[in-house]
Amino acid sequence: MKKDHQLIPEPSSKFQKVSCQECQEVQVVYSHATMPVICNFCGNALTKSTGSKTIVFGQIVGSAE
Repeated sequence: MKKDHQLIPEPSSKFQKVSCQECQEVQVVYSHATMPVICNFCGNALTKSTGSKTIVFGQIVGSAE
């Protein structure tokens, strides 16, 4: 079988900019983080880790690419 026509798979994970609900500060968060992410300024939880994707408590502003 030829490998000339196989596409390179794209990763499903990415870095996202997340805005905190309390202080509106923007932080960069990995979409498949294994540990919870806490805001550096107010200490509010931004994400909760699960088995695959994280649950985001703040607002996703955009991608960090």
